Amino acid sequence: MGSNQKYIPFLDGFRGYAILLVIIGHLNREDFLYLAQFGVTLFFFVSGFLITKLLIAEYQSTHTIRLKDFYLRRFFRLYPALIFYLIITLLVIWIAQYQLVIMDIVAGLFYFTNYYIVYAPPVIPDNYPLTAYILWSLSVEEHFYLIFPVVFLLWYRPGSNNFLYYLGVSLVVFFLIRTVMGLRSTDLAFTIRETYYTTHARADSILYGCFAALLIYAYPHTLAAKWYMRVLRFWPVPAVAAVVLLSVQKFDAAWYQIIVKYSLAGGLLCLTVPALLYVKARHWSMRIFTNPVILYIGKLSYSLYLFHWVSFKLVATYFPERNLTWYLLVIVLSFALSALSYHFVERPFLSLRRKFGSHAK
Repeated sequence: MGSNQKYIPFLDGFRGYAILLVIIGHLNREDFLYLAQFGVTLFFFVSGFLITKLLIAEYQSTHTIRLKDFYLRRFFRLYPALIFYLIITLLVIWIAQYQLVIMDIVAGLFYFTNYYIVYAPPVIPDNYPLTAYILWSLSVEEHFYLIFPVVFLLWYRPGSNNFLYYLGVSLVVFFLIRTVMGLRSTDLAFTIRETYYTTHARADSILYGCFAALLIYAYPHTLAAKWYMRVLRFWPVPAVAAVVLLSVQKFDAAWYQIIVKYSLAGGLLCLTVPALLYVKARHWSMRIFTNPVILYIGKLSYSLYLFHWVSFKLVATYFPERNLTWYLLVIVLSFALSALSYHFVERPFLSLRRKFGSHAK
């Protein structure tokens, strides 16, 4: 299956379901936070899969990766909505008279939030800062994408399988990093946070998506890829993998949270997300991920990820009791701000992204 720049609708469908899991988890943090955490893991996998597919297609077309164009595309994809979000956040801080933590804003703007909240968490009267506990995942992604295209350019060669082996070894290394962190821990609660938020312990959640894309698009004739794609075509396997994946998310033993959870999730996502590549367009499972509603939610997913959080905070200021009105206001405000961001802040930058090689629509 050759790689190209062609749009894959079901990936937006997975993004749509990922952001719904995040919102549901944050609406009821006491009971469903694990769903939000899984939603972020799913985001990571889809991002890694898509970006690797695009890098393979670019390399096959031009025999190189234009790093400057890649980083400019990322800049114009992420920064307009992020800056708009930070402006709205500052307005909410001013309206609600929250304490302004400058470093909280700076960390979000320059993508070091994940390390900031682990190693230098802000002291603030409120339960949690407005930006830090939502922008951490953007930091992980951006750290990964600062490094991965360079590594791809240096190591990827169409006639050699070495890059695939290197990525496979890297997945094992991440597992060993978390294992060592768990075995050496003197504070399990801190280590659980550390392995959840930090790039050096968590970036393999993106790397699993990269590895799956390499098997399918770059090395389809290797023995590993042939077996992998044979499994993907066997329809009960992805279904069972999805059931197992959801069932193990809430298991909260410390050793599992630190060492096993993200490697297991990455491996099972390798069996679920790419499986739709081998499903006919009219199949019922494909329609679940490509119906117009979920596709639109998927396109809004980045904005929704940002603005649902600030919507929670703003609504909670005036409606402290979580009743039906509270939930409706949060949902309506989240989608309204997200649609505003997507159509009037992000879309105007689409032409600039295309100027630097993007094929986004």
